[in-house]
Amino acid sequence: MVGCRDRFRVPKNRVKNMEKHQIEQIISDYEPELRYAAFRYVRNWVVVDDIMQEVFLKIFLKFHSFREPAKMKAWLYKITRNQCIDYLRSKVVKATVLMDDVEELRYSANETVEKEIVEKFDREMLYEHIEALPKDYKQTLSLYYFGDYTYTEISQLLSKDISFVKNKLFRGRRLLKKVYENEAIV
Repeated sequence: MVGCRDRFRVPKNRVKNMEKHQIEQIISDYEPELRYAAFRYVRNWVVVDDIMQEVFLKIFLKFHSFREPAKMKAWLYKITRNQCIDYLRSKVVKATVLMDDVEELRYSANETVEKEIVEKFDREMLYEHIEALPKDYKQTLSLYYFGDYTYTEISQLLSKDISFVKNKLFRGRRLLKKVYENEAIV
């Protein structure tokens, strides 16, 4: 007698074809956003190409273990972010920086280098906190802080009234302030 499970079981090759199609769709849907996110970290389009290859490989290898479709975008951004951080920590980057910028580093004060590192970390933390906010706040704050758009430009881009933009920026900043205050307490 055929068991209940056997009746509804999908052949493995069909599952792999479904996964392959899903992965291809995910890559085509999210590639531009992920490429731009990677560029914000490494600031080099050639390196972004290499990082995106690694990201796509990880998506392909780990897709079967992914369980929450509602969190797909966050999962993809996390893979991209981690790949960028791995690249920035790698010996390749350190060697390149030392070879390319040895003269510049020789004349720059340690405080300047430390300040740049702290500022980059602060921007990364701000980006992570903004990404956790609701869509309206996330959009306006990202355009304002990372796109360097004015209120007027943001209102035109979003096809919203300027008062909407000001309101979302004000409330979004208030939410961010609460997040940072809560972090300080912990």
